[in-house]
Amino acid sequence: MMKKNLTFLLTLFLAACVAALFLSFIVLKIIYPAPEKQAELKFCQAENLTTASKEEKPLKLLFFGDIMLDRHIKEKIKQKGFDYLFAKFELPKEWQQPDIMAANLEGAVTTNGKHYPPEVSIDFAFDPKDVARLKKYNFNFFSIANNHVTDQGKQGYIETRENLDKLNFNYSGCPDKQVGECNIKILDIKNTKIAVLSYSMVYGILDEEKMLAQIKDAKARTDLVIVNMHWGVEYEQASRKNIQTFGHKIVDAGADMIIGGHPHVVQEMEIYSGKPIFYSLGNFIFDQYFSRATQEGLAVGINWQDKKIAINLFPLQSKSAQMELMTGERREKFLEWLAGSSKVGEEYREQIKNGKIKL
Repeated sequence: MMKKNLTFLLTLFLAACVAALFLSFIVLKIIYPAPEKQAELKFCQAENLTTASKEEKPLKLLFFGDIMLDRHIKEKIKQKGFDYLFAKFELPKEWQQPDIMAANLEGAVTTNGKHYPPEVSIDFAFDPKDVARLKKYNFNFFSIANNHVTDQGKQGYIETRENLDKLNFNYSGCPDKQVGECNIKILDIKNTKIAVLSYSMVYGILDEEKMLAQIKDAKARTDLVIVNMHWGVEYEQASRKNIQTFGHKIVDAGADMIIGGHPHVVQEMEIYSGKPIFYSLGNFIFDQYFSRATQEGLAVGINWQDKKIAINLFPLQSKSAQMELMTGERREKFLEWLAGSSKVGEEYREQIKNGKIKL
């Protein structure tokens, strides 16, 4: 009887061992597949990673003209509060939080908005607290390449950069006529490297060769090159031939688009070699109340994906420092004027009238 029990137990033990070995074999086959299967799995994983890394997500970039927060604008802020400036301003929902929302900051950002020597006839300095309030309206990038960033001298320019750094704004731009490292800022947004270069040529000519070489280098290192230009003649609503020629050279050097300013009025646009040139966006926040043209502006929305550009045009009007989107007949007439004055083919002229351009 005892022998039978031992035989039964031994048989049961051996059966359990065989079952365990079989299960182990199955599990190992699942966890550690054959070499060819391992290679196949690794290939699939690598392919998926490569596809993900190359995926280019759409970017929204929104550009405005000149912002000036001193003089009569500062008086409005003191009297009615900063939000008064934006009380009538509302963008379409899909443009309220773009990846880049930029403008030309037309003056120095100094401690408490202090003015320093040398004295100039038109002299701007902004309080960092006022500039910080622009974040509420989603501004995150400034061009500081203009003829007013040095109104408060070298110290004012240094403080401008320091204050914008403290406020976590991105920016680019050297003082007027200068070309250097301060002209360029490279951003990495949604797997896209973006170079934003800003130059000013109001009181003289830039070192053209050095500037174009900088743009070419930026093109070689990034996916998208945006060039801000402070140029042209104040209050003229048509760009001059020398500006147009220079704009073409900038595109030929590698710029994907040019955003211009300084004239304080909107000028025509051009599509050159498939790239948009906006010669001047005019004013955004400014106290030049003396003409209709200086109280009009243009915001440009850029959709960028797979190296293709779609443009949204937002005509603006201002009254007593309050900017708002044009609507109705005034918007229609403004876009008709822009279409008629711009250097584009008939197909693009019709698109400008509708406020949307596809390149």
